[in-house]
Amino acid sequence: MNTRKAVALAVAALIILGGGAALKAAFSLRDQPLPFSHKKHVGMGIACESCHIGVTSQDRATIPETQVCALCHGRGKDGPKTPPKLAAYIKENKPIPWKTVYRLPGHVHFSHMRHVAVGGLGCRSCHGDMARMEEPLSDQPVPLKMTRCLSCHWKEKVSTDCLSCHR
Repeated sequence: MNTRKAVALAVAALIILGGGAALKAAFSLRDQPLPFSHKKHVGMGIACESCHIGVTSQDRATIPETQVCALCHGRGKDGPKTPPKLAAYIKENKPIPWKTVYRLPGHVHFSHMRHVAVGGLGCRSCHGDMARMEEPLSDQPVPLKMTRCLSCHWKEKVSTDCLSCHR
């Protein structure tokens, strides 16, 4: 039996034997490396693009790097309270191993710059009301579905030509 078949059988066995929860946990995005509250940061007047670099100038927005967090949290007593785990990442200049929450299939092209800077969409349009999120983001508050994208394109009267997004 080849490896691919063995893995498929093991997954099927887990699901059949009631291990669906274990399987979901194994592939879950729930465990972010640090506690993080979008609500707290937005409440302090920090704009999304301050931490998610490239929102208005690139196809992809970044997941905040340690140096971005250190701009505020690395200021010692003058800065905001810094969780010990974040302080360690900053002190050691180690990357924070954030888990990616939003993933698109490889054949789909999405440009933040085109949607935000050119189209004038706010982050909330695709990501939901992040200003209310008190826990680290682990699942997509607004699932990325083609039907959702198409309904927005129809409403805004922008191209729905397949090649606009699919490569």
